[in-house]
Amino acid sequence: IDAAASANYAPLQDRLLRDTSNAHDRRMLRVKKLLALAESKNRFEAEAAMTKAHELIARHNIELNRHEVRRQFLSIFIGSPALRHPREDYHLANLLQDFYFVRGIWVTAYVIEKQKMGRVLEISGTAQNLKIADYVHHFIRAFIAAQWLKYNRDKGLNRYRKTDFAVGIIEGFRNKLELSVVKRQTKKDFFPLIQKADPQLQKYFKFKYPHTTSVKKSASRQDTRVLNAGKKLGKKLVIARGINERKTCQPRLITGT
Repeated sequence: IDAAASANYAPLQDRLLRDTSNAHDRRMLRVKKLLALAESKNRFEAEAAMTKAHELIARHNIELNRHEVRRQFLSIFIGSPALRHPREDYHLANLLQDFYFVRGIWVTAYVIEKQKMGRVLEISGTAQNLKIADYVHHFIRAFIAAQWLKYNRDKGLNRYRKTDFAVGIIEGFRNKLELSVVKRQTKKDFFPLIQKADPQLQKYFKFKYPHTTSVKKSASRQDTRVLNAGKKLGKKLVIARGINERKTCQPRLITGT
């Protein structure tokens, strides 16, 4: 038990997201600057900046892994607890785990408004990677919400079609990240290591959850036209610095310097 805990002691989630201890880390400063450039109205400049930011994040993590630098890992909830999660939540969780150096698991959590136990996504990783993954999670969800309002303005489509649209955006963005990795395969064996598991994170996760179960589900029905419309937008998605609105009391994770 943390001896500093009291009625006014902020939970780990809030303390982590407010933490500025990485402000002087040169790599994080470069990532912030690149994400700022990714806000450019010039599509090619924005694309190049986001790609470079992802490359920098990957290089940093792979170098730490290669040199077996000891790291501290933490775990936080991401998103909101719910009795049922739509299919896009699982696709987004897999995206974070595959490209942002965190490990995810769905755990039981109390859903206050329903007064029942539900589930929430918990991610584990270093403080830096948790901040980035949380930022990307909220950025993509905000992008999906905004694009769905535009797409469905005169169509009157239901919640199931919104899921098709959202899954399309996430998978389109995944394809974009995968293509970016393939284009850099010329750098010898560096980029294939992106998908290599971090032994230290695996050990931390295994200690925390010694027994886990994987469940795979496929969509029973989906509208291919709506799915493809989402994919088209996802391939154009650029993660940039600055979310103007977050439906939580948490501050933005990546701030200007």
